[in-house]
Amino acid sequence: MAIPVPSRELFIDGEWKAPVLKKRIPIINPSTQQIIGDIPAATKEDVDLAVAAAKSALSHNKGADWSSASGSVRARYLRAIAAKITEKKTELGKLEALDSGKPLDETLWDMDDVAGCFNYYADLAENLDEKQKAPVSLPMETFKSYVLKEPIGVVGLITPWNYPLLIATWKVAPALAAGCAAILKPSELASVTCLELAEICREVGLPRGVLNILTGLGPEAGAPLASHPDVDKITFTGSNATGSKIMTAAAQLVKVFLGSIICKLCVANIVLLF
Repeated sequence: MAIPVPSRELFIDGEWKAPVLKKRIPIINPSTQQIIGDIPAATKEDVDLAVAAAKSALSHNKGADWSSASGSVRARYLRAIAAKITEKKTELGKLEALDSGKPLDETLWDMDDVAGCFNYYADLAENLDEKQKAPVSLPMETFKSYVLKEPIGVVGLITPWNYPLLIATWKVAPALAAGCAAILKPSELASVTCLELAEICREVGLPRGVLNILTGLGPEAGAPLASHPDVDKITFTGSNATGSKIMTAAAQLVKVFLGSIICKLCVANIVLLF
C-alpha cells in the first residue's frame, strides 16, 4: 500500500502558503512508527492571515460574495468537491490509512461517507433558497413578518485524529452550505487528508478565503483560532481538557453566551479485550 505523502503548505486565501515561522511537524505512521513526511506548523501569525482571508471572502464584492451567494451556487461547489473525493477515493483512503493507522477498508468506507456528506449539504443549501424570506403568519393583517436566514460569519473548526477527513467534513460542509467562511484546524496527529481536501477545493475553483486549512499544534494554532476576536463561531471535537480551554477562551469574548461555541467531548468508544 506504499504511496508517497504529498508535501503541502498551509492553505490560506485559496493558495498554498508556507508558515510565517517556517516550522514543520513530522508525520509518523502509527503502525510502523516511521516518519513518512511532514506538515506545516501554523502559529498565531498564520491564524491572523487565515481569519483575514475568511473575512474578505464574506465582505468583498458585496452582493457577489460567498455569504450572499444563493444556495444553488454553493451547492454546485459542494457537489464538485464530492465528485473529486469520489474520483480520488483510493488515493485518499490509502493516505488516511498511513496517517492514522486505520485499516484501509475502513478509510475507503469513510471516503464514501465524506462524499455523501458534501452531497447531503448541497441539497440542504438548495433548500435554503426555498425557505428564504418565508412568511410568518401574524394575527394582524397590517403587519408582515418574514424569516431571513443569514450566515453567522467566520467559523473556526477544530477536529480530532480518529476520523480525520470525515469529522472535518461534518463541520466544513454545513458551514459552507450556510454561507460561512471556515478555518479548519485538524489534529496534528492526522492532517494529511485534510490538506488534500484543500487541494480539491483549489481544483474545483472554490472562491478564495471560503475554506482555509491550518495544520499545527493546539497551543500554537488551535488556541489563537479559538480566542480570535474576528472568529464568530467555534466548533470543536476532542478531549474534555482541550474543550475546557476553548470554552474559557471563547467566554472571554462573550461567544459562549451567544451560543457560538459547540464542543463534542470525550467521544472515544472503549473496548476491553480479555
